[in-house]
Amino acid sequence: MALFDYLFAAALIAICGTAAWRGGQDERLAAGAIAVAAILSPIVSARHFDGPELSLVLVDLGLFATLGAIALRSRAFWPIWAAGFQLCTLAGHFAAAKSGSMVPAAYAETLAIWSYAVMTSLLVGTLLEGHRNHGRG
Repeated sequence: MALFDYLFAAALIAICGTAAWRGGQDERLAAGAIAVAAILSPIVSARHFDGPELSLVLVDLGLFATLGAIALRSRAFWPIWAAGFQLCTLAGHFAAAKSGSMVPAAYAETLAIWSYAVMTSLLVGTLLEGHRNHGRG
């Protein structure tokens, strides 16, 4: 594993752990879905990134559907951001499919960057919702 893989794993554990500990139902559900997607992605991916991999697209589509469903029923605003960032991940898959000549490293980094944005929106939402919930005493 490379240094960035360790950093991603640390961020994933810290953010999903915080959501499980301090978050409400929406945050816990999103943390679980993000963790499952993060575990499945390297398992189903061939890691060539010379074009979209259907199995990886399906994992990302499943995460988008979950985050979108949370956003539709949640009173919080953060799930809209998380679902939007995940939609950007899907746009990266679409761009790779349409382009045909996308540099594999650029495709892989595009997917990675948006995953950090999804996790950051979960963290911000957890901290804001946790603050609101704890502030009501």
